[in-house]
Order: sequence, then structure tokens, then C-alpha cells
Amino acid sequence: MWLHIVIFIIILLVTAGWKTGWIPVEGFGDADSRRLFVIVALAGNVMGLVLTFTDGGGQVYSEGYGLKKEENSYEEKFMVSVDGEEAGSICIQVPEKELELEQKEEPRQEILTEEESRRQKLLETVTKYNEEKEDADYYYLPSRWNGKYLEWSSPKNNSGTLFSALFMIAALALLVVKAREGQAALARRYEELLMDYPGLIMKFTLLIQAGMTARRAFQKIAVDYKRKKPAKPRIAYEEVVTACYEMDSGVSETEAYRRFGERCGQVKYKTFATLLIQNLQKGSRHLADLLEKESMEAWDDRKRKARVLGEAATTKLLVPMVLMLVVVMAIIMIPACLSFYG
Repeated sequence: MWLHIVIFIIILLVTAGWKTGWIPVEGFGDADSRRLFVIVALAGNVMGLVLTFTDGGGQVYSEGYGLKKEENSYEEKFMVSVDGEEAGSICIQVPEKELELEQKEEPRQEILTEEESRRQKLLETVTKYNEEKEDADYYYLPSRWNGKYLEWSSPKNNSGTLFSALFMIAALALLVVKAREGQAALARRYEELLMDYPGLIMKFTLLIQAGMTARRAFQKIAVDYKRKKPAKPRIAYEEVVTACYEMDSGVSETEAYRRFGERCGQVKYKTFATLLIQNLQKGSRHLADLLEKESMEAWDDRKRKARVLGEAATTKLLVPMVLMLVVVMAIIMIPACLSFYG
């Protein structure tokens, strides 16, 4: 029961921390993943709480409680307390003749611990009590033992607590998985923007050198992209299209270029947007030269990146190459060894 309350408090505090900013949300996925964490944790805790209340065990049996005798013998486990002090668990076997056989065999033990001795005496008390009852249908639990009050109860069932704990762990696992997926998506976006930048800046430079304005060059790139429309959208060109839409809807060129750089989020794109803004504000006559220099640096970075990726791919290929070598060596050596020892 207490675990359910603790889980509710933890969920409440974490949610409040996210909402108020006390707990930084960076590294914990997006809003949807955090919402999913709260839903899964709450649902599991509520179901575990219901399970604890409905089948949580701990039921105390009143005086004169009887176990119905059946054709086949069976065992029923109880928690017993003596004068309010818990004495441990005890298994009652029904019908009683099975218990008598078990009790006849128990004295063969040489040394009994204090707990075993108490359990044996309780079983003897239960047996004698039922011998006095002589009921053919029920097997009763006594309420007195050596002048002390006995209280019988069913063992507590921890399945509800375990259920809540498992759902809490599952919610945390989902949060971690979603956070890693978000980080992987950001990494893929970063790589895609870097790979598309040299081509984009080169196209823009050629259009500027051909006499187009920056706005007309943006629109030309957007029109060409929409006409070809690749199966997988390219983030950089999608942002160019968005910037053109903003300028057509009344947003100033300066603000559109600034937003373009902010949405891309890369230093190179922000530098590109800064060059365009400075050209509008100061009327730089060397924009084409600056863009050409930027495009050359971008292509150099692209070549270095391609070289690094090639080296990484070569490293990854070492493992399958070694495995193939092992297989080839096995194919050669095994027949040779078999023929030599044969």
C-alpha cells in the first residue's frame, strides 16, 4: 500500500518539476514521451492498487473458521500470531490424517530450531482441536493455545506492489528509449543538414553570380526543389521553401533569413543567413565573393566528412572480414586435420 502512495508522490513531484522548470527537460525526450511516461506509470500504479485491495491477502479469519475437507488432501498456508505477536507462517494440511502422518515422521529430526519447535506444537494443537471437534466436513482453526489468543490470517499478496513496480520500470524504460530516439533523430538531422549545405550554398552562389537577387535565388531553389520533390524530404531545402512562403506572406527578407538560420540550428546556416542579412542592411558589393569563399570552405568540410565516414566504414568492416577469415581457415584446416589424424 505504501509503495503505491510513494509512486503517486514521485509521479506528482516529477510532473510538477517538469512543468515548473525545476527539473530540466533536456535529455528526457519530448513532451509526448514525458506524457507517455506519466500515463504508463499512473495506469500501472492504479491497476496495482486495485489488485492490492482486491487480492492483497492479509484477511483475518474469525474464530471457528473451518476449511472444507475434500477427497484429495491439500495444503493451506496461514500467517499466525500469538497474543498479537507474529509467530510466522504455517501450512495446514487437510484432511487431518495426512497431518498425523507428517507429525509421526517429524520426531525423527534430531535438533529442532525454536521456530520449528513452535510450528510443530501449533500443528499438534490444531490436530488435537480437530480430534475433539470430530467434524467430517470441515477442518477448524483453533483460537486458543496454552491460554494464548491465536489469530489466523492469509499471507499477504505482493502481486499488486510488483505490478506497480514493473509498470514504473517500464515507464522509465520508455522514457529512456524515447529520449535516445530523439537524440538519434537530432543526430541524423544534423548530419543531413551538413551534407546538404555545400550543394545549397553552391547553387545559391551560382544564381547570385548570374545576376539574381538573394530573394529570387531563394525562390529559384525552392521552385526547383518542389518540381523534383524527392521521396525523402530534405530538411535544408524544406526550410528554404518555408522562408519563401514567409516572404510571400509579408514577412520581411531580414526576418525570413534570420528565421531560416534559427530553424536550421547549424552554425553554417546561421553564418549564411548573417551574410544575407548584412547584404540587405549594408548593401555589400562583395556578396558573390563571400558566398564563393563560403561554398569552397563548405566543400572542403564535406570532403573531410566523407573521408571520416569512409574510415569509420572501413573500421566497421573489420569484424565481418575477420569472421570470414575464420570461416575460410576452418574450411581449409578442418579437412586437413581430419585427413592427417585419420
